[in-house]
Amino acid sequence: MKTQKQIQTVVLAAVIGVIFSGSAVLGHDITPPPYRGAPLSVYAHWNLVAGSTTLNLTNWSSQDDTDPTTYLYPNFTTPNPQVTPNGGSYDFQIPNWVDNMPIKYLRLQMTWVGTTQSPLNILTQGLDGVNPVVGNITFASTPIILTSGVYQYFDFEYKPNPDFERIHVTLPGNNYLIQTVVDSVSTIPEPATLALLGIGGLAMRYKKRNSVR
Repeated sequence: MKTQKQIQTVVLAAVIGVIFSGSAVLGHDITPPPYRGAPLSVYAHWNLVAGSTTLNLTNWSSQDDTDPTTYLYPNFTTPNPQVTPNGGSYDFQIPNWVDNMPIKYLRLQMTWVGTTQSPLNILTQGLDGVNPVVGNITFASTPIILTSGVYQYFDFEYKPNPDFERIHVTLPGNNYLIQTVVDSVSTIPEPATLALLGIGGLAMRYKKRNSVR
């Protein structure tokens, strides 16, 4: 027979387990990008509202640089605070920095429940002034099955750097999101990309020099 102290220990462990299993739904920021918190970065985190399929913005931040001419756009200070699916589709929008950087990177982390099938469609587009800029997927992770859902992240690249981005996600069947995390940063190309650009520039100069001869 268990003693009263043993029973109290079991009950306490069960309570802690419930607390942590509930908060685990809020913890699927598994793969934050290395640029989070860097100058000209934006971060936003939405979580499921209990008893619904609506996501509420629970955390967000932005980091300015030392250039006084940069500013957040659109002219509100937070991303869209609530996202409700429409026919299995979600639309996210986050403000971003209007700046002179040539490229923007964005990481989209999602956790959903239902089947293990990945989203049917992810479209993201920004505006550079009045010109549309489509975000191209540069990497898609392998879905990870968690105790509370399925997790996957996607990396995007925008050239030229738009002033802000909209993200449209469509899930299959009865799947619905329980968490979404978005990070973006305005920057210069990564060193590997710069190296390729440098090689390309040298090749063009070599070709031009030979054509002159």
